[in-house]
Amino acid sequence: KLQDDAKVIEDSLYALAKRVMQIQPFVTRELTDMKFHMTESTRYIRERKLNMATSKQQFAMTSMNNLSLMLGQTLQQMQAAMAAMAGAGKPGGKSKNKGKGKSPGNLGELQKQLNERIKQMRGEGMRGGMGGRQMSEQLAQMAAEQARIRQMLQQLMDGQKGTEMGKKLGEEVKDLMNKMDETETDLVNKRLNQNTLNRQQDIVTRLLESEKALRQQEEDTQRKSETAKPIQRTPPPAFEQYVKDKQKQTELLRTVPPNFTPFYKREADSYFKKYGGK
Repeated sequence: KLQDDAKVIEDSLYALAKRVMQIQPFVTRELTDMKFHMTESTRYIRERKLNMATSKQQFAMTSMNNLSLMLGQTLQQMQAAMAAMAGAGKPGGKSKNKGKGKSPGNLGELQKQLNERIKQMRGEGMRGGMGGRQMSEQLAQMAAEQARIRQMLQQLMDGQKGTEMGKKLGEEVKDLMNKMDETETDLVNKRLNQNTLNRQQDIVTRLLESEKALRQQEEDTQRKSETAKPIQRTPPPAFEQYVKDKQKQTELLRTVPPNFTPFYKREADSYFKKYGGK
């Protein structure tokens, strides 16, 4: 019955994950784990292995709690974003990036802040200064935050598709995103060790370097766009042909003058001197 009831929740979460790309990997992973552990628990109950069944039920509950915490945090973030948008739309509301597209420069700082939280969490866990439920909540929140940073990086690179910088940084960013996904897995599984911390330091270093390259490209593009280029104006072919025909007629009149009287010859010469060059 619990598995049947979970199917409704599962369908709703999959539909939500398709609309909110930031949480899609997290939701898919946790739902997969939940279904697996519930199925295993049912099997062990049939086999009368109650200790194993209880263990699998606890793992299933962990995935459910992680999903619940992630949804709560996502809802808070969406409400805060809507409030910020509403404030920017009011008279007198300010927006620092008004009229500008997304620019690099803040993902590295977000990653550094998350790294500090992970480092503090590991210290708290080693000292035993945090309860199991509280730690699970914090780790689920940090996993969702890492997923959000990864999605923001993907959106940033989507804007560079087809450019030289996009081709240059493509493999580097892909590797960065894979490492972020590994961190999400570690956080969900409460696996914080020195390897995790070393990976996080590598991520933030390479992320800052990638952002610097993107920022320099953006500045170069702006400078180039401000430089005026001379425009070569080319007359239409019909006008060029008209000028050539007129020159031929003028030369013909000059080389074969009619049998004018002296008075009219002087008038013709005066005309050619005055208008012949036009």
